[in-house]
Formats: sequence, C-alpha cells, structure tokens
Amino acid sequence: MSRQKREELEAELGREVRGWQVEQDLFDDVVAMLAGLNRTDMRCLDLVAQQGPITAGELATAARLTSGAITAVVDRLEERGLVRRVRDTTDRRRVLVEVSANLDELSAPAFGPFLDDARRGLATYSDQELAVVIRFLQDSRALLVRHTARLHELLAAQEGERGAS
Repeated sequence: MSRQKREELEAELGREVRGWQVEQDLFDDVVAMLAGLNRTDMRCLDLVAQQGPITAGELATAARLTSGAITAVVDRLEERGLVRRVRDTTDRRRVLVEVSANLDELSAPAFGPFLDDARRGLATYSDQELAVVIRFLQDSRALLVRHTARLHELLAAQEGERGAS
C-alpha cells in the first residue's frame, strides 16, 4: 500500500471516529433527556452499571467528581429508582451503590431497539473482523485514558499558576 493511500485511510478513519463521537454524544443527550437526567448523572449511572456495585468514593474517582457532588448524584439516581445503596456483605461499614433491579426495564425503550439493531449489524462481521474492532477500541480507549490524565495534569498546572499570580 502506498504512503498516500495509507494517509488517506488514516484521515478517513479519523473523520469516521470523530463523526461517531458526535453521534454518540447526541444519542447520549436524548437518552438522558428521555430519562429526565443530566449528563453527569447519566454518566455515573453508566459507570455503576459497568463496574457493578461500587463505593461512592470509587464512583467519584471514576467520574472525576468531588465527594459532595457524587453524594448529590447518587441521591438523585436513588430518588429516581435507578440505583440503590446497599451494605457491603464482606464489610458492613462500607456502603455500595448498585443499579436497581428494574434498570433494564426502565432503559428498554431507549436501548432495546438500539441493541437489537446492533446485534444484527455485528452478525455481519466475521470473528476476525470483530477481534480487530475490539483491539482498535481497546487501544483507542487506553490512548484516551492516558491523554485525559495528561490534560488533567495540564489543567491542574494552569490552576496552580493562576493561584500563584
């Protein structure tokens, strides 16, 4: 493959990823609106759903929120019946946040048809193609994690400079 063709493919991939990010963001917006949630609450709900029972402190770290902010988020999600606080069975002093049993039922109108379409789409890929897509997403996610941390360090440095002036 020529260098020019490779550059064209990489540019097209970049456009497609950026376009996907915008569409994902728009989808997440409307899902949050349908659920009557703000985006932060929606992100935290997704983190709890992905990571399983989690302490409020762990959730705050994952969402990059303060302990006060995460308490308000969990309160709102609990009030809506989307999560619940439960005692840790191995350490009764710890309280965990977990998704409520009816979350799948509550999210079915938004995600049911989407997941059905996604499954049909995935069926058109070979196992090898799926493995490449998975590897690409894992690599991209690791890149995002690394550079998000780098940008937070830059932000902290900027805030430190502003405070020192």
